[in-house]
Amino acid sequence: MTTVPVQGEKRCDQNDHTVKVVRGKDEITGEYDPNILLAEMACKHAVDPNSLTAWCRYLLHQGQYKFYCPALKDDGQACGQEWPYHEVRKLAVLTREEQLHFEETVAVLAAAEYCEYKSCPGCGTYVECTDLSNLSVRCTICTAEKGSVYKFCWQCLKPCKGRSPRSDRCDNEGCTNLELDTLRLCPLVNHLDTVVKNCPSIRACLTCGSVQILVPSVES
Repeated sequence: MTTVPVQGEKRCDQNDHTVKVVRGKDEITGEYDPNILLAEMACKHAVDPNSLTAWCRYLLHQGQYKFYCPALKDDGQACGQEWPYHEVRKLAVLTREEQLHFEETVAVLAAAEYCEYKSCPGCGTYVECTDLSNLSVRCTICTAEKGSVYKFCWQCLKPCKGRSPRSDRCDNEGCTNLELDTLRLCPLVNHLDTVVKNCPSIRACLTCGSVQILVPSVES
């Protein structure tokens, strides 16, 4: 059973024939009230619009922009099926204000994961880095508010020092590229299935540049 704060008096629309309305236990809160109609999600678990709204809002506040069913199956494992937003919007009976909040939050969280966006240390708004070879990023909002150009380092998130920061660091003390340091300082290994000796245990993917640990291996 998942504990979430539930507020409001939303009710399922019995006249909407595209929604399967049932009576039973709310699979989010674990509560049963024979007087309350529940909506059956695509995963076949029934929920109350109020608890569905509260659960999805909780996920957003946890930084998750995808909505998953928390209902426990017979084996004790969580259902985990993803609910598409259009289903959540409809069965949670989201108000216009709730829709705006959900959609704006989902957009920001998704952009932060899939795009080169970070929060400006000056104003907190999200800024895009269009050139990762240049760590100096300009925030238009801070520039307008301060009346002078405001740039921060994409890596250490401090006001940029130096005329032209390099792609690995700026002139701020302690500014360093952690991934490059990891690659440079990683231990050497011997591969079990080859005669290769003293091979770096961590490499960068040639396609995306993400750091990958090499296995299987034995430390040299």
